[in-house]
Amino acid sequence: MSPTLLLVLLVSLPLVGALLLTVPRQHTSARITATGTSALTLGLAIAALLIAGRETPASGTPGPWLGATWRLGVDDASALALPLTALLTLVTIVASPRHSSGQRFLTALLVTESATLGFFCARDLPLRLGFFLAMAAPLAAQLAREGRAWRPVRAYLLAGTLPLMLAVALVGLLSWHTGVETPRDSLVRDLPHGWRMGLCTLLLVSVCARLAVVPFHSWLPVLMTRGPLCVGVLWMNLAASLQLLTQVIRPLLPAEWATVAPALGSLGAGAALYGALLALVQADLRRMLAFLLVSQSGLLLAGVTLGGPTGLPGAWLQCLSMGLTFTGLELVVRAIEARTGTTNLDPRSGLTVRAPRMATVFLLLGLAALGFPGTLGFVSEDLLLRGTLGANPLLALPLLPALALNAITLLRAFQHTFLGPRRVPSMPACTEDLLPRERWTMLTLVALLCVSGLWPSVLAHPSIAPGATRRSPPHSIPGD
Repeated sequence: MSPTLLLVLLVSLPLVGALLLTVPRQHTSARITATGTSALTLGLAIAALLIAGRETPASGTPGPWLGATWRLGVDDASALALPLTALLTLVTIVASPRHSSGQRFLTALLVTESATLGFFCARDLPLRLGFFLAMAAPLAAQLAREGRAWRPVRAYLLAGTLPLMLAVALVGLLSWHTGVETPRDSLVRDLPHGWRMGLCTLLLVSVCARLAVVPFHSWLPVLMTRGPLCVGVLWMNLAASLQLLTQVIRPLLPAEWATVAPALGSLGAGAALYGALLALVQADLRRMLAFLLVSQSGLLLAGVTLGGPTGLPGAWLQCLSMGLTFTGLELVVRAIEARTGTTNLDPRSGLTVRAPRMATVFLLLGLAALGFPGTLGFVSEDLLLRGTLGANPLLALPLLPALALNAITLLRAFQHTFLGPRRVPSMPACTEDLLPRERWTMLTLVALLCVSGLWPSVLAHPSIAPGATRRSPPHSIPGD
């Protein structure tokens, strides 16, 4: 199979599965269709690892006004993101409770996966921005059917979409005006400083809204508390935002990036501490995970902007670790809710006796999330803190208490949820432990975290971080 055909199939297969799910069918049939599509996509994503760093142009252009061609390729950073995106999608479909994974949810998840894979494979700026824009479309379509309770989510979704649409229109207009086939660094650097700063501002506002960085964070607790399973989708947006910062904004607008990077780093460090403080005082597991994600997003932003050569690969590894740990933690929380009817942190739960496997998986994922030695989180946090504190010790100082508070929050959640001595009277006397499909998918996540933590030499190589590659194909976006 040619590399071009492989990547085209990789991007389009989830979309084909989503189209099949638009036909009304039984719930079991819908899950089988979604699971089969995700499994095939994962196989193609693993095959894409073999062509990392090779550009694979395809024929045709999406439109002359964009000045873009359909060029697909996989660099070393994208090669890691592709199978992880497919894996998280598959794990979410297989292990999610049946009542929270209806046909609409499965369709939206597959569409988001297709857009995310397209973003990581795209090698033209307008095409990449278009895929980044499409990643929010499934969530927006779902919220369009909801009521006023979702106004905060819709507002911040709009804040993350409109600036990006203006940036795409600006890039397309410049390409049409200059006649340049592919807008790259030469086109952007010829702009006046005011235009470059305006483009940089539009992209940064959109990225910060997608990252749920303070003050663009209010939508995340609402979505986590009232919405369907979403950590996998949130990670896709987070990983894409991280690459947009390091592979588009930073290389195309270096002067503007140097101007705003200290402020962005301070914002990220403050957001990490702010999210950690709010997570510590939550009495609901869903809201606790939401504010932990806010804290982790701030940590990543600080690592990218303040970390230098060491912090950049550390931030990318932390992003990969977050995808595995928080997806698993949310699945455990949803399993608890499906069995007990609540996600409150009640010290009288005592679930360890009735669900020991569930307690073990939650503890292992929690330890991985707080950076326990032997896990990927330990390696990533070490690189990220070494880079940020070494380059900007004062600006990055809030990261230390933020990480300590996150550890306290996760251990407190485990103690209150699983180690209580008494049972809540309203809770079922016999709580079912993890089902086989839940158990094996979550153990897969734990195994990946441990294996990558014990043998991090390949993943920790600086060349796989966004913005640096071993092999830079010609005619690609700088940093690809």
